[in-house]
Amino acid sequence: MTDGTSQFVAMFYIVWMLVSGTEGWNFHFYEDFDCFWRNNHYLCGKLKYNMPRKKNGMPFEAHPTPQKDAKGESLLYVTPQSGLKRTLHELETYFGDKYSIRSGEMTRMFEAFMEAAPIWMAEGYRIETPIGTFSAKIELKRDITNPDDIKHDDVAFKGIDFRPTKQFEKELKYAIGSDGFRYVRKPTSSRILNNLQHLEEALQKSIKANKGYTTVASFARYSHLTEHSARKQLNRWCCGDSPKLQKSRISHAHIYTEI
Repeated sequence: MTDGTSQFVAMFYIVWMLVSGTEGWNFHFYEDFDCFWRNNHYLCGKLKYNMPRKKNGMPFEAHPTPQKDAKGESLLYVTPQSGLKRTLHELETYFGDKYSIRSGEMTRMFEAFMEAAPIWMAEGYRIETPIGTFSAKIELKRDITNPDDIKHDDVAFKGIDFRPTKQFEKELKYAIGSDGFRYVRKPTSSRILNNLQHLEEALQKSIKANKGYTTVASFARYSHLTEHSARKQLNRWCCGDSPKLQKSRISHAHIYTEI
C-alpha cells in the first residue's frame, strides 16, 4: 500500500471515529488506532504527536510504585500536580472579592481555631466543622497484646486526623465536574534547572505576582520545581560575587527580593 493510500485510509478512520460519536482525542482512540494500523508506525506516531492536548480539568501526575506487574514493569499511581498551592492571603483576597469578607477575618478565625481546637482534642474531643472532623491520632510505642499491660506512657501522639464531610466531598466532585482530569507530563527538576531562560521567566513572573518579591512556594509554582529544588535555586541566586537576590526573614517565612 502506498504512502498516499495509507494516509487516506488513516484519515478516513479518524473521521469515522468522530462521526460515530467515539471520543476521538482520548487514550482509547490512540489504542484503537494502534490496533487498526499497527504496521504504519511512522504515520500513527506522527498523528498522535500532532493531536491537541487537553487544556482543562484537574492536572495530575503519574509516579511509579515498587509493585511490579506480570511483565516486571512498575505499576503507577497518580497525584494532583505538585507545586500548585494557594496561600491564606490569596484565599482571603478571593473571598473578599467574591463574598465581601473583610481582610484579615479568615486569618483571625484560623488563629482562634488553632488555639481552641487543640485544647479540646487533647481532652479527647473530636471537633466537627462544616468541612470535616478533626481529632488527635495516637499510637502505642511498643507491641502489646494484653490490654491490661498498657500504661499511660506507652501511648504517643501521632498527629491530627481529618475526615472531610460528605458535603465537602460533594462540593469538590461538583467543582471537578465534566472537565475531569488532565495528565501533565512534568519534566524532571534537573531538566528545569538546566533551562536558565525558563528559570529567569519564572522568577520575574513570581516577583510580579507578589509585587516586588518572591517566596519558595511562589517560585516553585511558576517554575514547576519542587519546593526543595526551588529553595536551592533561590539560595544559589543569593550567593556569589554578584548575587541576583537578597534573602530576608519576615515572621516565620523567607522572602527574596532583587538587588
